[in-house]
Amino acid sequence: MDEYGCGIGSIAMMLFVVAVLFLGPLGMGPLEPPPGFIFLIMAFVLVAIFFYLSHASK
Repeated sequence: MDEYGCGIGSIAMMLFVVAVLFLGPLGMGPLEPPPGFIFLIMAFVLVAIFFYLSHASK
């Protein structure tokens, strides 16, 4: 499978992500909504990534 770029490392990482997605919520406590400033931080990070990618692609 290495000729297609899907080696043992790719498969191991995919299994790790699947395990975290399935087992991660078991260790979480009760959920509550995030504070408002988190949404602002996420918006600024996404805008910064957008500008970086748009300038890097030129």
